[in-house]
Amino acid sequence: MTVTIAAAAGLVLLGGAAWFALGVGERRGRAAERERHRRAVHDTVLPVMESLALPAPADFVDPVGSLDRVRRTAREHALRLRLSLDRLDRADSAPGLVQRLRTLAAELAADGLTAEVVELSELGDLPEATVDTLHGASREALRNTLKHSGTRRAIISVEAGRDGVSVTIRDHGKGFRPDSRRRGFGIEHSIVGRLTEIGGDATIDSAPGEGTRVRLRAPSTLRLAVG
Repeated sequence: MTVTIAAAAGLVLLGGAAWFALGVGERRGRAAERERHRRAVHDTVLPVMESLALPAPADFVDPVGSLDRVRRTAREHALRLRLSLDRLDRADSAPGLVQRLRTLAAELAADGLTAEVVELSELGDLPEATVDTLHGASREALRNTLKHSGTRRAIISVEAGRDGVSVTIRDHGKGFRPDSRRRGFGIEHSIVGRLTEIGGDATIDSAPGEGTRVRLRAPSTLRLAVG
């Protein structure tokens, strides 16, 4: 009986020590993430913001162009800061589809496209291949927006359904006729082809003067072999 009590007490002590060590590790991880965030802001965003406040020769030679560059730079770094804060809030989770789309939006901001990511419903865990496919197809759709739409704004909506997840890219640009589009848009291979490989599909709705909507649908579990 004494041996049993001692063994139980030992297990309780071990469990408590393990729980304490886990808590210490989590706190240290969060502290390290905060330090990385502080350093990133100090080394990147802060110097850029300070430089924007200084006069430059281009301000007098080409004031309109200079203002446009300032706005683009400000948008890009505002998105980077937002993403950094989001990672700080989710330091214990790996980047998922929404996070990767927000990173993509930050990358495209440097080229002048303002893309807002809207999460309409909470996503569950998705296969890596599904995330990669939706990310790649979204990039191609947004590149098309940047090159062909005549607008510099787009909305990316992400929504979970019963059988999978959908990503919709919407712009209010000049639009086009999908049945008469010229080759080179990358729709067949970079968008439709990607989704088909994992058992999903893509639809493109557009008309002259009415903008474009690209809807990407992928299953939450893969139904076809990828490769």
